[in-house]
Amino acid sequence: MPSYQHEFPLDLIRNEPESAVELLKELTGDPLPEFTHVRCDAAEATSTAVAHLTSDSVVVCERPPRPGEEPGKPVPVLAIMVEPQNSKDARKFYSWPAYVANVRWRLRCPVALLAVVPSSGIADYYSKPIDLGCGEIRPRILALDTLKPITDLKTAAAQPMLTILALANNPPKGEHEAALYALNAALDTIDGSSSSLYSDYVVAALKAAAPGILEKFMKLRDYEFKTELIGRPFREGMAEGKVKATAKAVLTVLEAQGIEVSAEVRERVEGEAHLDQLDIWLNRAVRAERAEDIFGEQG
Repeated sequence: MPSYQHEFPLDLIRNEPESAVELLKELTGDPLPEFTHVRCDAAEATSTAVAHLTSDSVVVCERPPRPGEEPGKPVPVLAIMVEPQNSKDARKFYSWPAYVANVRWRLRCPVALLAVVPSSGIADYYSKPIDLGCGEIRPRILALDTLKPITDLKTAAAQPMLTILALANNPPKGEHEAALYALNAALDTIDGSSSSLYSDYVVAALKAAAPGILEKFMKLRDYEFKTELIGRPFREGMAEGKVKATAKAVLTVLEAQGIEVSAEVRERVEGEAHLDQLDIWLNRAVRAERAEDIFGEQG
């Protein structure tokens, strides 16, 4: 199953194809051809070749037809192939040029190859020009660990893709309130149905990397999961953490009062999976004279 690190940028781009343009402009700083519309195109790069070639995402920038061109048919001026790549794979040096050539042939416009990778080390691996023997292809590589968290609200609203990716992949150390408010502004500029999905990805990314930031983010947006694939295991993990913490609290209260806790009591408390029962035992622990008193059993 593809990881969320791989699918995250793709989902953003499929829902907001302008995001691919945003990333390319940020990465290269080069002016782009004049266009009025951006859309996602078919990911298949196949022509008449035997091999079936499918890229991860293709975004097309278009302009209206000019005099002498087919009326009513938008004209592609740039295609952006977005390829998330989480590891080093020498096969990409052969498949990527094939993608580019076939998409260029099909759309009749220049093609930019944008590879999104998690780290600078992987970026270095893919950054060399690909020698074709009759020229070369130069992939544009975006290393997510180089993105600095955006803290300016106007910048975040204007560049939501970069804001979301930066905080999800490189959370700030120390003060982070400004970055959280910027992330909130970025999510608010995106269509509501899409921002719920992106929020789930941010939560999944921050869960391990920055639990302190995650808690504040969830409170800031009064957050509820919309994606069950991520929401269910996260909720289960949070619930499991509360159970363990409450079980530990029960034993700590008993021991703090100088009450001896037998191996049998400790095993029963630590093996209890229901939070409600543990809360009852915790309340009893405050008044207990023996460890066994928390169970409320006679004899």
